Amino acid sequence: MTEMTEPRRSFVYRGTDIDGVSIDPDRLEIRGRSITDIIGALSLCEAALFTLGAETDAAAALDAGLARVIAACGPEHPGPRIAALAAGAGADLPRAVMAGLCALGEAEAGAIREAVPSLPEGAAEGLSVCAAVPALIAAWAAAQGRPAGRAQGAGFVSLAHGLCAEGAECAPADLALVEDVLVGWIGGFGPLPPSVMIPRIAIGTGVSIQQAVAAAFAAAGPLHIGATMQAVAILNRALDAKAEGPVEALLDRMLAAGQKIGGFGHPLLNRDPRPPHLRTRARDLGSSHPVWAVYDAACAHMAATTGLEPNVDFSCGAAMIAAGVRDPAAAAGLAMMARGIGITAHVLERRARPAFGIRRQAARDHLEAFPEGWL
Repeated sequence: MTEMTEPRRSFVYRGTDIDGVSIDPDRLEIRGRSITDIIGALSLCEAALFTLGAETDAAAALDAGLARVIAACGPEHPGPRIAALAAGAGADLPRAVMAGLCALGEAEAGAIREAVPSLPEGAAEGLSVCAAVPALIAAWAAAQGRPAGRAQGAGFVSLAHGLCAEGAECAPADLALVEDVLVGWIGGFGPLPPSVMIPRIAIGTGVSIQQAVAAAFAAAGPLHIGATMQAVAILNRALDAKAEGPVEALLDRMLAAGQKIGGFGHPLLNRDPRPPHLRTRARDLGSSHPVWAVYDAACAHMAATTGLEPNVDFSCGAAMIAAGVRDPAAAAGLAMMARGIGITAHVLERRARPAFGIRRQAARDHLEAFPEGWL
């Protein structure tokens, strides 16, 4: 990994010291660094430690700790067993994962704490949730008869990928790009996304850190994180040219039918800075999977017909497919796993504040400032 540039605080984060977004220009930051400076410069474990405000030189130890947790969450572990039972009852991936995460305890957190004693207090509990997610995804998939891939190495990203991929081994460039995509999911929007806001609210009620981080999956719906599922589904269909024809024709049919094109546009940004950076990374790494030709054609067509730019969900979809993660739910689940790292930092920060975020008198003073229908 290359070194990053010096931190530059170009705008004020709102409600947090961890990360934030600027809309003039469109920019995402984590602890004063642009997300595009972090993607490709830091490994997932380095980015995790950086987001948590810890020393990144403990990345190898953290990787080993996360790998211990994912290895311990085999088919006989209560978490995957519960996730499989939930899947058998018809639960979708977010519900199955939430159910399985309820079975985590001190053993999983202890493995990470033992590996990196210098972690901030409570960080191991949150990171243990992230580490267990791929095993729960695999249990959910297995309950539906879907085959799992195999890891191409002993590191955590490789193990996580192996549990969620299908078919033959992927190229090293594609596995490296998956790690870049996961880094891009960690943060950058402050407490604004529902998947961050809900855990911050939950920890204020006094629940455990593991429960607060797991609560993020309650916010993983079609309109948040679910766009990754839609992107993977669209790209998979377009790759099956015999069934769908050119991707441009597929997109036109969807637009004509009034269907949402997952992975394009953004509720806040004019242009998500991550997709162009990740596309450049794919070229630099030498990824040659056919999905990138489809991706480029789709982006060009959407820009020409709708004026919409791709967001990180569409880039994530392409990168996951290139690496053999073709199940839409599994791809979105891995994105949520990475988001859990940033959520852990937010939960630790929020835990130190009053239960409702501010003291009573301040809340009374600001009550009338909330617009009707705000939340």
